[in-house]
Amino acid sequence: MKAPMPALVLVMLLILAAPQQAIAQSLEGTWSGSGAAKPKSGQTERVRCRITYSRQTPKVFGVAAACATPSVTFHQTGTLLMVGPTRFVGDFYNPEYDVSGRVRVTLKGSTQTVTFSGSKGTGSMTLTRR
Repeated sequence: MKAPMPALVLVMLLILAAPQQAIAQSLEGTWSGSGAAKPKSGQTERVRCRITYSRQTPKVFGVAAACATPSVTFHQTGTLLMVGPTRFVGDFYNPEYDVSGRVRVTLKGSTQTVTFSGSKGTGSMTLTRR
């Protein structure tokens, strides 16, 4: 009777892990979209981004973003940790402007909502898969 138990446990673990793995895999790739950024000292500006997510571990993703507002173009990098089946939280950094902060991503099908905040401002955007 003891031999079937490890196999049953393994099957249950695979069944429970499958949805998270499928969602996490669906985050991988390139996404683009737009939203708004509000610098602490300035007017809210429209921002467009193209973001690529690459899996580093089963729950950690690297982030590379190319973004533009009407006044500036910039690049930043970061990492995201999967904290729920459709939720990711992480940090970003832009060395050119010395900007860092927190980013939160909520995935819903082929759309994601991204919010970010840091010492120099806040913002949000909606992205779709490219």
